[in-house]
Amino acid sequence: MKSLLMAVLAAFLLLACRPAAWAQVESREGIELQNQILQLRHDLDAVQKRLSASGGSALGSAAKSTATAPANDLLPQLLDRVSALEERMRELRGRVDELDNRTQQQNADLGKQIGDLDFRVQTLEGGHPAEGAHAPSPLAGPTSGGGVIGGTATPPPSVSPPPTPLGTLPVIKPDATAEATPQAANKAARPTPEALLQRGNAALAHHDYAVAEESAQQVLATAKGPHAVDAQFLLGQSLEAQHDYQKAALAFDTAYKGAPTGPHAEDSLLGLAGALTALGAKPAACTALDKLRREFPTERAAVRERAAALRQRAGCG
Repeated sequence: MKSLLMAVLAAFLLLACRPAAWAQVESREGIELQNQILQLRHDLDAVQKRLSASGGSALGSAAKSTATAPANDLLPQLLDRVSALEERMRELRGRVDELDNRTQQQNADLGKQIGDLDFRVQTLEGGHPAEGAHAPSPLAGPTSGGGVIGGTATPPPSVSPPPTPLGTLPVIKPDATAEATPQAANKAARPTPEALLQRGNAALAHHDYAVAEESAQQVLATAKGPHAVDAQFLLGQSLEAQHDYQKAALAFDTAYKGAPTGPHAEDSLLGLAGALTALGAKPAACTALDKLRREFPTERAAVRERAAALRQRAGCG
């Protein structure tokens, strides 16, 4: 019985002297094992106290003493619990070793994949094939399309001759007439100011104000003089129809100043007064209407009616 007790004490001493890493297990199972070890230590202290209270040497007469009976019952239980704890610790160590092996294998696989990817990237950037992927030599032996006959390599019949270098192509000298042809074609294809004005006025009559504005802008980009005045008046009309009154007022004013006595002068002043009225500049609109009455006393009936309507809208006296 004494030897059994010493074995239990030795087992507890071994458990107490386990490496510090076991005491630092952070998993739930490790915490439970630590609690059980603490409980076993507590039970061992109780057994030692009971043995010391009974005299320490009365193991032979333990069956006669009623005080030592509970201590004898605890020994098998303590041994079973120690064995169970050791088995749990072995299981935990096995799991840790398995996780370590799996981690090492994953790291090795990841390193291999990174190396393969790096090799592929370098191959693509450098434009060189992978090592070992050299093209077969034509002198290596017979192939499906040709072979070696008498030690001389014979090319396969399907091989096409090498391409002719670009430097051997004939040089075509430019012709002077060919250079002049595009310029003549551009001049012939470019519409005249008269044609552009005709197209713009037709588009204005058909309420295609965008085409009328474009035609006027094309004339103003190249023409001067009377054609420019006509284009300014056309531009003012197309802008006024598109409710762009600010630009329309500028176009009408430019058309009037370009030819104060021209055919569009009367209509330009009327258009200027209408655009200013739409913008809310009523004093300026009244000034333009007064100038229209002063410079064109014998205004046409259509102009006179519209001027009267504009005077009423602008509140002119």
